[in-house]
Amino acid sequence: MPATSVIFVGDNGWTDLAADLPETRMTSAHGYHQPWWKGVTLYHRNGYKYEVEKATPEEELPALSKLLAATVHDPTVNVQYEYASTGFYQLDDLKKALHDAVCKDSDVLTQFHEAGELCEMIARAGTFDDLVEMLNYAATDVIDI
Repeated sequence: MPATSVIFVGDNGWTDLAADLPETRMTSAHGYHQPWWKGVTLYHRNGYKYEVEKATPEEELPALSKLLAATVHDPTVNVQYEYASTGFYQLDDLKKALHDAVCKDSDVLTQFHEAGELCEMIARAGTFDDLVEMLNYAATDVIDI
């Protein structure tokens, strides 16, 4: 599995990981029509932050796709992304964004682990990889037997 080089952090607490800035990404029609990328910062291990500048479906979406996106039949679409750098960041900036995400998120990051435990891991993190490890841990259900 390729090393993670990008951490996505949304204003609403949503997070994701990627090996690099994805040129294309499958998304639902709803995710395209209600852009999932608005308010999302992509922190690259190269030290720069990015935002999605342009998102273009690989195929023209039928007019019906917006209507279908509001129903249980939400088709998927492959979207091409272009990015703009919003400048350099320090590790503490990413740590704060992830801390805020843990505090804002009502169930995704904290589904398997307590917010306090995740925030302690963020506070102790000294590298980008430590933060990737925390996000992978947050997504893992660890059962104590």
